[in-house]
Amino acid sequence: MAKRKPKMKPADIEVQKTFCATCPWRETSPVAFLRHQLTISALTESNRICHSTGTSSVLYPKGTGKPDKICRGARNEQLAMFYAQGFIDAPTDEAWYDKVEELRKEGVKI
Repeated sequence: MAKRKPKMKPADIEVQKTFCATCPWRETSPVAFLRHQLTISALTESNRICHSTGTSSVLYPKGTGKPDKICRGARNEQLAMFYAQGFIDAPTDEAWYDKVEELRKEGVKI
């Protein structure tokens, strides 16, 4: 399958390409203890926004000056689960975007 830029609507939020410097999914992260709870939230509630981006976060209550992005670590957990369940063909962003495109063509609002 050839790599392609995902088709995203303007309201879609970009995903971090890599873990941020203090991402809980980094082995050396001082907040790695949050990984379990953040994984549960990412799998049952919604996408997690990277705490190093956006208009407001625990670390930067006045904002970071960067646009919101989805946490790379949380997205990796989502991809692994969706793949294990057979919902997507591979645990990759490309497979996720393919599924989103398929669902949108079927009229599902995402």
